[in-house]
Amino acid sequence: MTTYTLLNGKTLDLRELSPAEGAFLRDLRRMAEHDISYFEIARTAIGPGSPALRGRQTIDRRTAATPLYLAAQDIAIHAGVQQGLILAPEFEHRRAEFPTHGSHISVAQAADVIGITRAAVYKAINAGTLHALKIGNVTVVNKPSAVVYRERRETSGFVSASDESQRMSMRRQ
Repeated sequence: MTTYTLLNGKTLDLRELSPAEGAFLRDLRRMAEHDISYFEIARTAIGPGSPALRGRQTIDRRTAATPLYLAAQDIAIHAGVQQGLILAPEFEHRRAEFPTHGSHISVAQAADVIGITRAAVYKAINAGTLHALKIGNVTVVNKPSAVVYRERRETSGFVSASDESQRMSMRRQ
């Protein structure tokens, strides 16, 4: 890869990257292709100790302007957009439509609250049993709705696999 085009359309020249830096960017792209969590990709891309930070724990302006850092950050942002966690640039004008009072949570957070997968959250949203708001490419779940959904699951006797394994390990003790 000799060039990289950022989400904003700017093209970066990557010809001066070392082979290890090129491999780092390829690994980040593979992580995104394999649907690794945006948070893991971002930590790897630009978190403490990242090759994009040249092994440092913090960032400075000069590092933030390097092609390696810009490409790594963009790959992470693109993964966040694909996973519906970051608002895509073409929907940025709709940012003000998002609730800012804490009444909504991400699909990943809803999955954790309820004890189901992200895919199951989307199924519940599509079935109308979980209230959500979609703005552009991002879906946020009504937090009280997620809590009620979890309580309904618990009272209906449904037990998730992780709950069952915890229960079984407690019985063995």
